[in-house]
Amino acid sequence: MSESYLLYHYASCPFCARVDRFLDQFDIDIEHRDTLRDPQAHTELVAGGGHSTVPCLRISSGSGVRWLYESLDIMKYLHDRLVVREGQA
Repeated sequence: MSESYLLYHYASCPFCARVDRFLDQFDIDIEHRDTLRDPQAHTELVAGGGHSTVPCLRISSGSGVRWLYESLDIMKYLHDRLVVREGQA
């Protein structure tokens, strides 16, 4: 099952920076939406995920959409899905 990802963040968030460092470390390219600079992104985040907290990873798959909060949870999820599966560990 194929998944697509979208990361809601804002530039001055230290937990968002933690996720970005992880993405850079493993050369993972995920679209970002800045919830402070883009009011539509903020609206999407609250409407879909129920909270305005960032970082938040939107995971879309054939079975629907999942919203994952917390930087460590996001990194673990992506590590298990993308790094380990693709043999980058």
